[in-house]
Amino acid sequence: MTEEPYPWVRRESERGKAYAAFREYLNLGPRRTIRNAAEQAGITYDSAQELSIRHEWVARSIAYDQHLATAATDGLASQMASARDDNLALAARLREHLVDQLETCMRDREDPSVRWSQALGAMVRLEEHAFRLKDDPKTSAARSRVEDLLRRVEESSPQ
Repeated sequence: MTEEPYPWVRRESERGKAYAAFREYLNLGPRRTIRNAAEQAGITYDSAQELSIRHEWVARSIAYDQHLATAATDGLASQMASARDDNLALAARLREHLVDQLETCMRDREDPSVRWSQALGAMVRLEEHAFRLKDDPKTSAARSRVEDLLRRVEESSPQ
C-alpha cells in the first residue's frame, strides 16, 4: 500500500489519460476489473494492465474503499450518538415532570392519571432505545409521540 494520505487523488507522475483510466477503474466498484476499466476508458487491456501496475490501482482502490466505509461508519456513529443524546435529554425532562406530578398525586392522596402511566411507559421505552443506540423509524416515531405527550401534559398541568 502507498503512504499517501489520499492515494486515490491524481499523482504528479500520472498523466491525465492515465488518471482518467484509474478513475474508471475506481468508479466500477463491485465490477472493478482491469478489463472493464480498459473498456470504459477506451484503452487496450495491455495498456490498462501496465498503468495498473505502475500506478498501483489495486492498493489505491482498496484505500479508497476503506476511506468510504470509514466515513460512512463515522457518520452513522455520530448520528446515532446525537440521537441517543437527544433521546436521553428528552427522557430526563419527562422524568422530572413525571416526578413532580407523582409527588402532587401522593401529597393529595390521588392515583396518578392514565396519561401519567402512559408517559412513564413512553419514557422507559425512550431510554431503552437511547441506550441501545437504536436509530430506526420506530424510535423517531416514539420520540415524536413522547414530545407530543409531554407538551400536552405540561399544557394541562396547573402551574
